[in-house]
Amino acid sequence: MDLNMRTESERQGAVHGLNGGAETYDNKPDYPEELIKTIINKVNLTAGSKLLEIGSGTGRATIQFADLGFEIVCIEPGINMIERAKTKLKDKNIEFIVSPFEDYAEPPEYFDAVISAQAWHWVSQPIGFEKCANTLKKCGYLVPFWNLNLFSRDVDLDRELFAIIDKYDGRVSCMLEEDYPPRMESITSKIVGSGLFSKPEIFHFYKKYNFTADGYYKYISGGGGLDITDTEKQACQEELTQLAEKYNGIKRTFHYELYLTQKI
Repeated sequence: MDLNMRTESERQGAVHGLNGGAETYDNKPDYPEELIKTIINKVNLTAGSKLLEIGSGTGRATIQFADLGFEIVCIEPGINMIERAKTKLKDKNIEFIVSPFEDYAEPPEYFDAVISAQAWHWVSQPIGFEKCANTLKKCGYLVPFWNLNLFSRDVDLDRELFAIIDKYDGRVSCMLEEDYPPRMESITSKIVGSGLFSKPEIFHFYKKYNFTADGYYKYISGGGGLDITDTEKQACQEELTQLAEKYNGIKRTFHYELYLTQKI
């Protein structure tokens, strides 16, 4: 997973692809309640606290904050994503704004926390850090978090599944276990290097799943579908079916990472 998109055309292409797959984006996993509670407790959020969510998508993370009495503003460039989120979160104290975060006219020193679930790596830098620092209250928190699928070269299922994902360009956040420590170092370096936020406190959470072949196919094709031919899609499904039969399901342990960094 790239931490930042390299060009504006790549960002626009990603927005178009994800927005076109809004109806299937909810095939992605939810976030553990422990992760949400950690954010609330560590940031000291209470009823009336003001949250800005960057890249809110269909509201998969938003919904886990929606009934806790917070004032929430969601920024999302995909109109279809926003419409789906509005349907799920109607009658909640949430303002939805269709816009890239880079174009958002942020109110100065207004929010207690800026959260971003599975989206911070899409934000252009250094403007992302600068706008967050501007809109956060004194000592407010920037809170990006992700879910990742880590794979071991030494586990047969991992190795075979990773090959299928790579072959068909599955739309999942995954990497080899050996590549994960450099990822954490890179994210930390970018946060500290901004000169606007403290060294982040990093938390890890885990959740086990046992997918059917069909369930895993929906997972890797959620959010716009696989950009492959129908013949390739059928072949992908067949390979996943064979894998699920071989291992009695596709067992995965999802790794959730949370970064808490305070405005300096």
